[in-house]
Amino acid sequence: MLHHQLDWTDLKYFLELVRCGTISLAGDRLQVQHTTVARRIDKLERELNTVLFDRRRDGYALTDAGKLLIPFAERMESAVIAAIDECVGSQHGESTVRIGTPEAFGAKILASSIPQLLERHHNIHVELMSQPQFPSLVSREVEILVTMEPPEMGRYKIARLVDVDYYLYAAPAYLNDHDPIREIADIRDHRFIDYIHEGLVSERYGILKEVTPSPRRIFTATSVLAQRQAAIAGAGLVLLAPYVADPDGNELVSLFPDRPMVTRSLWIATPEDLFKTRRIRCVWEHVRDTVANHPSLGKKSSSRRPRAR
Repeated sequence: MLHHQLDWTDLKYFLELVRCGTISLAGDRLQVQHTTVARRIDKLERELNTVLFDRRRDGYALTDAGKLLIPFAERMESAVIAAIDECVGSQHGESTVRIGTPEAFGAKILASSIPQLLERHHNIHVELMSQPQFPSLVSREVEILVTMEPPEMGRYKIARLVDVDYYLYAAPAYLNDHDPIREIADIRDHRFIDYIHEGLVSERYGILKEVTPSPRRIFTATSVLAQRQAAIAGAGLVLLAPYVADPDGNELVSLFPDRPMVTRSLWIATPEDLFKTRRIRCVWEHVRDTVANHPSLGKKSSSRRPRAR
């Protein structure tokens, strides 16, 4: 029968080309020459007696037949991953899990919880990719994603982690040196710190415009931790979640501590096939437990604003 002729390695090349779009990128990911990728795809098409990709100048585009093959190839991939996970990783070495998160969540929430994870699962090795432009679940750059933008299509296990409120903050020195802020309308003439938005970060981070339509940005950065430091130095007002602002300190003051400016949901997602593996489920549950038990998540800003001059 036809399926006995299929080589799993050919399907692995097929999936990588689907995720990368070009044979050169797929070759880089697989650490082989691009000609090897092309040869494997040609071989798979001959064995299936069908065309899986349209060859175009800008890359390879899936045909209808290619699209039909994806879920079957992914199930085979899942079976291979699960076999390695159960038979090798748990007995003879570390099981690596790649997780992508927002920058501050990764640095301030997840990283500090890793010792607790290792106490329970000492063979797990976590690779953390924390950045404003999220790595891709589709291309399997990461296996678990914490995000404000859960996948809307595809076979994914998705759960809401927490609703995060954002507040306006400023350094005491900035507030002492500038016009008083008694109500929201007063922020219009103040300086702001924000993200760079020219395609460098997720659109979900464009939340300052929901607070004031035309903010006077004097410092922008892809890093929210850099924004926080600029605010501490007195550069201007900044919109932060309490766990980023560190409300228990005295470096930043919440201007309206009883009034969150914006609320966003954080989600966790992983491909359904990977969720069946033990290593993914262990890290998934750890992330959920960490969020549920973290004192700075889901709580109001506690900083008191100074009296207006």
